[in-house]
Amino acid sequence: MKVRYHYVEKEDVKYCEVSSTVKEAYELLKETGYRSIPVLKDNGKVFVGFIYKVHLLEHYVEHEGKDEDSIESLIANQEAYIYEEDSFFKTFLTIRRLPFLAVLNEAEEFSGIITHSNVMDVLEDSFGMKTGGYLLTVGTKEHKGAIKDLVTAVKDVNIEGLLTLDNGDQYIRRVILNLSHDLSEKKLAKIIKKLEERDFRVTSVDKVNESIGSK
Repeated sequence: MKVRYHYVEKEDVKYCEVSSTVKEAYELLKETGYRSIPVLKDNGKVFVGFIYKVHLLEHYVEHEGKDEDSIESLIANQEAYIYEEDSFFKTFLTIRRLPFLAVLNEAEEFSGIITHSNVMDVLEDSFGMKTGGYLLTVGTKEHKGAIKDLVTAVKDVNIEGLLTLDNGDQYIRRVILNLSHDLSEKKLAKIIKKLEERDFRVTSVDKVNESIGSK
């Protein structure tokens, strides 16, 4: 899964040019309501970094800054970017406390941004929020082939998604199975029974309605 499938494209992104004044950047941030926006140069082609509303306010209040001052010295997070062809999961390692990441194409040009909302969309998809279904949280003693054994136990039903938690734990791992929404309660009960007969523990079952992901 590539970043290029899950980001906000440039035409939908508010940004300011590196030549902007403090007042221009501040007015744009007030207009958008965002705490930070990208800063670009060369007519919007090259990513320079982020400008934060809090840094602009500090410039005014703490440093007696003027409206016509340049924003260049206030630009932060110059390395906060990722490429369209990068794996989307690299986003999890990079975005963390940042409000967003800039997305660059293969020519090193600014293509857009990837936000925490984009990350949540991918997670919701893995939980079946778009298709609906049953989410089974399954506990298993960590051992070689545990995931294979789990999948084999439910091989006769459609697995819409699978997410593992507690990776690296020496004793217990939790696995979230997203099973098809068209399962009958009787069939679901049989699956749970089969899992528990194979020493898996089903700790919770949640039904996700397709309408939640279709808003």
